Amino acid sequence: MLLKILKSLISGATSRGRYSVSPPTQENIAKDWDSINNLLKLKGPSQLRQALITADKSLDNALKDIIPGETMGERLKNAKDRFDPIMYNKIWEAHKVRNMTVHESGYEPPHFVLTDAVENLRKALVSLGVRV
Repeated sequence: MLLKILKSLISGATSRGRYSVSPPTQENIAKDWDSINNLLKLKGPSQLRQALITADKSLDNALKDIIPGETMGERLKNAKDRFDPIMYNKIWEAHKVRNMTVHESGYEPPHFVLTDAVENLRKALVSLGVRV
């Protein structure tokens, strides 16, 4: 049993069987971020909201590959040890902004809130070893 654990640690495996995202997931995330970067250049409110929604989705896709959990919230909780505490809190805040943007009628976050949230989600992906 100890040998299995050591092999798992040496190979970088997680309970999902890998430490980093799969090549197809990496490819999909890269495509998402091409779109996100184009949306950010446009700077319109609806484009910034869409950039945030897509950035949140791309982080969730990465987490699905490497972290167990049924929902993004569960995966984020299970991924806590993968991020430093400040980054972890910023990820949660970005996810909450995304949820309020999608689910609360009339919620219009300021430009800087949206761009900061997108940037924090990008940093989260980078800290997981994902190229964006």
